[in-house]
Amino acid sequence: MKRIALPAGWAPVPLDEGYLNLVGPLYAQRAGDGSYRIAFRAGEAHLNRYGVVHGGMLATLADVAIGMNLARVTEAVETTLTLNLALDFIDASGSGDWIEARVSLIKRAGRVRFGDCELCVGERVIARGHATFYAPRPGA
Repeated sequence: MKRIALPAGWAPVPLDEGYLNLVGPLYAQRAGDGSYRIAFRAGEAHLNRYGVVHGGMLATLADVAIGMNLARVTEAVETTLTLNLALDFIDASGSGDWIEARVSLIKRAGRVRFGDCELCVGERVIARGHATFYAPRPGA
């Protein structure tokens, strides 16, 4: 795997799922508010035929970022399953861009949870997302 120069304070997210191993690596940083920011460095494999980062990759980033934050609202990491994900694409990004998901949680507790995120290249917002997740009862 090609070595990627990371901004300060970022560490690789351990990937244990088949699909995420195909699109990663992803990186995480703990923000000042306790949330996790998730990011990746866009490469040629992330681009569509028009030379911009594929919307499916951006949707994956939003899904992982919101889900990871909703799964970690308590000390014990909980299972969270995506019920719905909506994304509005605002601007394009390309190879070499550091694309970061910044998450805000709307409803953190209960079986059904909600979160929003902005996908950014620097301070430029390239997409906004909203997701609904389900947290099944342990052992269910």
